[in-house]
This record gives sequence, structure tokens and C-alpha cells, in this order.
Amino acid sequence: MIQTHLNHKDTINLGSFYTPKFCVDIVYQMLEKVVDLPNFLLFDSSCGYGDFFSKNLNYLGADIDKQALAKVNKNIPTVCTNSLFAVNRKKYRILENEKLIIIGNPPYNDKTSMIRNRIKKDLFQIDENLKHRDLGISFLRSYELLQPEWICVLHPLSYLIKKTNFNALKNFKKNYRLMDSCVVSSQIFMPYSCTFFPIIIALYQKNAQGMDDLFIHNYPFKIYPTNQILRLCDFDFIANYVQKYPNHQDKRKEVAYFYTLRDINALKRSKTFLEKSQKNAVKVFAHNLKYYYYIHHFKQFAHQLPFYLGNLDIFIDHDAFLSMEDEFLQLKSNYRVKEYFEKLFYPYVYHFQAA
Repeated sequence: MIQTHLNHKDTINLGSFYTPKFCVDIVYQMLEKVVDLPNFLLFDSSCGYGDFFSKNLNYLGADIDKQALAKVNKNIPTVCTNSLFAVNRKKYRILENEKLIIIGNPPYNDKTSMIRNRIKKDLFQIDENLKHRDLGISFLRSYELLQPEWICVLHPLSYLIKKTNFNALKNFKKNYRLMDSCVVSSQIFMPYSCTFFPIIIALYQKNAQGMDDLFIHNYPFKIYPTNQILRLCDFDFIANYVQKYPNHQDKRKEVAYFYTLRDINALKRSKTFLEKSQKNAVKVFAHNLKYYYYIHHFKQFAHQLPFYLGNLDIFIDHDAFLSMEDEFLQLKSNYRVKEYFEKLFYPYVYHFQAA
């Protein structure tokens, strides 16, 4: 169902974006491959209108939004509660030995993001061990406390592929392992956004092996609907050659200033070279100036890259770059620079265009 009772501001603060049916179908396709669903309780701790309660199964729903819960099928038990406070099975009357699967599309709302930051705020109390700047990471942490056998939920791919986010998952990544994946575009929730980012429909199994950086680095993420594969190990990233974040304490003499680097989507929105130092400025030195010119040119062509690369770092073919680095040492792209990016982007862009 389409969410209708929240205004734009509350939708963002609560992270309440309701789930298209095809995403729900993918969740069940993943689960039905590995478990006999009638033997489990399926729990959605941020169930909204109950989009995931689409089959004749044993369901339980919870949400902080009382008006949303009123839309849930009356035959399904629900609990109006803050699912990030005092989290344990007893709170939901889930038996300790009950076989549990967590499903859903939990809120993801990065309170520190510059996007729509003016209307974001803290709305409710969160357990200390669950607190994080992004509600979605708090929800994944909360799932680990409930000890389900399986978890199949939607969340930003950045929780796995960005090291800071991945480390923030804490016990979740130590005790759960990604078993299946399908990456979709945020466009399904925010069709008029200026940039789209990858959202993973992720199936996790309780597993003592957990996940580490190497596991994620080599994991083959499947892209919907093409079934293309995204592996971090297939890329060489610019962070191997430059400083991405402000380095004001570095006492060496800079030759230029560059805007803070985050990921490809942020580069699309932000500046590159700056005229003077500022809070978000990175000092650039003579020995690595060529790489910042490279990033400046990457920005000119980045709009052609598909959504699923949006949260990656800027990537580079280092040998090819070094063979023609002088071609990059100007602000305007030439035909050889264009040819370089045409080749670099070839696996992802079918009809390359000049900037």
C-alpha cells in the first residue's frame, strides 16, 4: 500500500518509505529457497501498513506509528512500540525457543547526511548499544539481540560496502552471514531524487563465522533486474592514492585545496578544487596533485554511471592513468581523457557520452 498519513517531514524523520510488491516477492523467493516458512514466526519490527504480511503464515508486526498499525490486517497481531528501546524477545511475547525470521524494510535515515538535513531530528529514545547516526544500522543491531535464525530485509548497500558503516554493525556482522542478495535502486522509493543509491534485499543466516572485510570485498552482489554482479575486489579505488578527508594538521606546503571526498554520488553533488582552505577542504600536495585532477575529470563523466555504483569510492585503472597522466593535468577534458573513461566505464555504461 502507498503511505498516505505522514507528511514529507515526518516521512523523512521516521524513514517511512513503504515497500513495492516486487521487493516483498523477492524476500519470499529468497526465504522459500532455504526454509519451510510455516515452521517459523515471521516478525517485522517496523511493519508500517503490513506490506510484508502477504501470505498465510504466522506473522507478528510492530511499529512506533499507531496510525500505520491501524492499516494492518486485523488477523495479524501487532504491538505499538518503539522497536529500538528495551529490545528483547519478552517485550514482543516471542518465546525463547521459538523459531524466528525477521523480515521487513526498516527505516534508514542518516541524521548527519547533508541531504534534507534541515528537517531531520531525533524523535525517540534508543538503547545505548543500538544508537547510531543512521536508524537502519540501529535496526540491524536490534535484530541480533532477538537471535532469529534468518533475517531478510532491505537496507542501503552502503552498510556493507563502506568500512565505517560495516564496522558499526558490531555484533550483527559477527553473528550473521550474507547468504543471498538482490540490489535495487532507491528510485523505487524516491523517484524524483537528484541521485539514486543502491538498496540491498539481503538474506542473512545466523552463523558463527559472521562476516569480515574480506568476505564483503569478494562477495558477488546481484543487481536487479539484470543479474549483473558487483564485486568490490574488481575495483582499484582512489583512496589507495589520495587523502579523502580534511588533513588540516598536515604541515607540508599544499599546492591546492580539494573538497572532501565521500563516494561517487557525493562527488556528483559537490565541488572539486577550491580557491581557499575551508572546513571541508583537503590539502593537496605536489606529489599527488595528478590524482585530484583525475577526480575532477571523473566527476565530468560520473553522471553516466548506474545507480549501483553510487556509494562506491571513485575508481581508477591505475596503469592506464599513469601511462597518460599528463593528459589529466588540466581542468578541461580532452579526447584522450574521454577515451580513458569510455573504456573504464564500458562494463557499466552502454552508450557513453562526452561531458
